[in-house]
Amino acid sequence: MFLGHYGVALALKRAEPKVSLGTLFVAGQLVDLLWGCFLLLGWEHARIEPGYTPVTPLEFLDYPITHSLVAALAWAGVGAALYYSWPTRDTSRHWQASVVVGLAVASHYVLDAIVHLPDLPLAGGDSQKIGLGLWNNLGATLAVELLLFAAGLGVYATFRSRRHPLRLGRLLLVAVLLLGTYLAAVFGPPPPSIPIVAASAITIVIVMGILGGWADRRATDQELAAGAAGPR
Repeated sequence: MFLGHYGVALALKRAEPKVSLGTLFVAGQLVDLLWGCFLLLGWEHARIEPGYTPVTPLEFLDYPITHSLVAALAWAGVGAALYYSWPTRDTSRHWQASVVVGLAVASHYVLDAIVHLPDLPLAGGDSQKIGLGLWNNLGATLAVELLLFAAGLGVYATFRSRRHPLRLGRLLLVAVLLLGTYLAAVFGPPPPSIPIVAASAITIVIVMGILGGWADRRATDQELAAGAAGPR
């Protein structure tokens, strides 16, 4: 799953406008960011098998530290705690915002379980593994990914926030970059090596987090005074 994670982040942004879209982008992909780091460290493992599935050539050998159910819940708690403890002057609805960040982190496992083959462990590497295997059907995978992404964009564009208005041009740029990245990964050649896969995973999460925050920039005092920030 790729676009679906960002679709969930876009929708959660409007559930709690206080949280930056950039923060939610990173939260939704936090376990992939960590997975990239742990691949480079040799703590988790994958290999490239062209044709392994119609969608991805990656065979995930072991990744219980990031992609088990227990780990997903633990990282969700870490993400929520980090957000709650981060210095801020705006403490209104702070615990609610922290819960939303935690939900974004935890949602990663749920969405991955839809597309992955049965390789997502419940706990350790030897525990039962789950996965509905949607990656075995390219058309169905594309439909689900695009539907989740479009739904998230629709929620974000429809339910405006007074302090985080819709900046259409920036949002479209982010959407095009996400779509391009996803389609290149699906229809492009297999990656040359696992270190490249790991570095790409880390880079994409960080860059999209920065762009998400930029697209969701708070309204200026002038915009608020002019009523340009929307009705809410």
